[in-house]
Amino acid sequence: MGFLKRKNNEKEVVMKKFIVIALALFLAIPAVSYAGSSTSRWDLTIGGFVKFDMGYQTQSGSGADYYKAERESYRGYENFADEYGNFFSAAGETRLNFLIKGPDGWGAKTMGFLEGEFRGTAGGSNYGTFVMRHAFMKMQWENDALTIGHTWQKWGLMPTFANVLLGVNMLGAFNKGYREPQIMWDHTINKNFNFSLGIISPADALATSGGSTRVNNFTLSPYPFFEGEFSYTSDTCGKIGPWQMLFSLSGFYGWERPIYASQATTSTNYACTAGGCAGTVVQNPYSYDDKLETAWGAAFKGFIPIIPEKNGDKGGALSVSGIVFMSQNPSWYMGPFAVGAYNTSTSTNPTYSYPKLTGGWGQVTYFFTNKLFMSGWYGYMKYSMSDAYKQNAWKTTGVNNLVQSETQYIVNLSYDVNPAMRFSLEWDYIKTRYANYGTAIPGSGGALYADRNGSLNAFRIGAFYFF
Repeated sequence: MGFLKRKNNEKEVVMKKFIVIALALFLAIPAVSYAGSSTSRWDLTIGGFVKFDMGYQTQSGSGADYYKAERESYRGYENFADEYGNFFSAAGETRLNFLIKGPDGWGAKTMGFLEGEFRGTAGGSNYGTFVMRHAFMKMQWENDALTIGHTWQKWGLMPTFANVLLGVNMLGAFNKGYREPQIMWDHTINKNFNFSLGIISPADALATSGGSTRVNNFTLSPYPFFEGEFSYTSDTCGKIGPWQMLFSLSGFYGWERPIYASQATTSTNYACTAGGCAGTVVQNPYSYDDKLETAWGAAFKGFIPIIPEKNGDKGGALSVSGIVFMSQNPSWYMGPFAVGAYNTSTSTNPTYSYPKLTGGWGQVTYFFTNKLFMSGWYGYMKYSMSDAYKQNAWKTTGVNNLVQSETQYIVNLSYDVNPAMRFSLEWDYIKTRYANYGTAIPGSGGALYADRNGSLNAFRIGAFYFF
């Protein structure tokens, strides 16, 4: 009996081991099945950063993504957005990107790049939704490169503020750069000189009704925008991080096609009865016509390492950078600050007038140590709106709220704990002037309305974790 009992116990132990091994193999099947899901046929690198913001602003017109000041209370009118401040916190600017390096083609190195963020607003989605920022492919030869896809424009892009500014929309009024579908050719003449030339989308491709579904006066034009840049760069003054001395002249040229309708004629149809004849006025159907109006912009930008880093140590380094620009009818290049045409004719054949835009921003950065640095920015832009335009603005609510000018002051203190982690503290001051006073409150007899001006202070802390 003892022998049989011992045999049965051994069988039970063997059976339990078999069940455990089988269960482990069963659980391992999904892991084995998905083991290759994070790889690619080509060389794939995953990157991005986690970003957190928290702060307080003295107006309540918007949250963490403020870009302008609301109208101030005026005389007997109190503007709610100006009377109360707002606390905000967010982490939606967290980004994720994928860099793919594939096989050579046509004698060129090839790569693709995808990047998205969790702000959602770029595609008109809810905050926290993952939306596209970049999606492009690139072919790189020894002295030439061809970029095809959705990425930064050339005109106005000077990203010395990248991953330093905490407000994603700060400097947005001064042509800091936007991302659009394009085909761009870059050519390196020699060590110091480069130029770029290409075609780019004439309209915002990440709007709520964006991409291939976008239809407006710019997409109705039969032409894309043409964009180019000529630049000079040199390391004779040294470097600060990846930056060395740079100067460039860039611009774009394109067309808008305003469509307008005109009532051609009217006619009278007569109907007679025993009681007499009566006429009925009939309007003929609308007919459409159009014009081809130009859009253009030019910008000069630069970076100067006044005191360069020494042997990779940025302590004591000092730099200045910035951009000045001029534009007319800039389409999507100015984002929410874009100002369209004003019809200066009362006839059925309109005459369009576009306010000229001038502006720019400058940045000064000083490194106290290799890890602690401070940056300061000043930005200003203004539309040269005529009296006729502003009088029309007073009568029309939509035009009434257009921004005529804006000024921004920004100070940022940043500390790099290590190459992966950065903490920042920032103060922002925005002063905005609108095309005209706010719309009068109904029932006030036109006596109560918001001011043309507004100012905003914001204080925020932020943290980055790069990977």
